[in-house]
Amino acid sequence: MSDNTITVSINRQPSFTEIWHEGSVTYANKEYNFWLINPRGLDDQGREYEMEVRWWFKQVPKEIRSMSEQIIKDFKENKHD
Repeated sequence: MSDNTITVSINRQPSFTEIWHEGSVTYANKEYNFWLINPRGLDDQGREYEMEVRWWFKQVPKEIRSMSEQIIKDFKENKHD
């Protein structure tokens, strides 16, 4: 058996805060819900964290899943509405 040591480290200070927005897409008379996850703040090099769309359920057609980037783009463009 190997003598490799595994060490897990967790920073106790939060790295960033996320704001979760609920949304939905209607397709073929069926509604598909999602969360738009918007991380706040910058990393230690001043870079902005990436936004993410997370679907509520696994059964989302690929035509809808492929809209994730467009949903993020629309959100950013209409942020001040």
